[in-house]
Amino acid sequence: MGKVSALVKIAVTAGPAVWEAVRRMGPMLTRMREENPEIYYLVSQQVTRMANARQENRGEEGLRRRIGVLRDQVAYLISSADDDAERHRAEDWRRQLDKVEASLPLLGAMSRHAAAKESKHVDERIDALSAQILSAYVDEQREDHQLEP
Repeated sequence: MGKVSALVKIAVTAGPAVWEAVRRMGPMLTRMREENPEIYYLVSQQVTRMANARQENRGEEGLRRRIGVLRDQVAYLISSADDDAERHRAEDWRRQLDKVEASLPLLGAMSRHAAAKESKHVDERIDALSAQILSAYVDEQREDHQLEP
């Protein structure tokens, strides 16, 4: 489980909900790494992008970069949806990301204390969406490449 444990360490930087999602998917990720390393690489690349976006920039720009990474995953989910339920779920995530991103300019109009509090709330919302979207992304990659659950 060496490389998967390294991925879990990277996921810690991406946020607590992402870390939990990667930890929970550990056995499946281990099988994925053994059976189809290319797909495992795609997943690990997404987790790394999430971690880098969270770590590199704080404030509004950092939140935008995190949303951008999630948008890429949602775009994949929409394009590879097998049915209307999957497509609607991915489109709902896209709308939620739009709403979060639309709220970011308001941070600049708030007092420093209020902006910090709201920024923390937005960060937590992005973290929760990150875990949901990443889990769906991994499942869709697994399905698209016909790997066993």
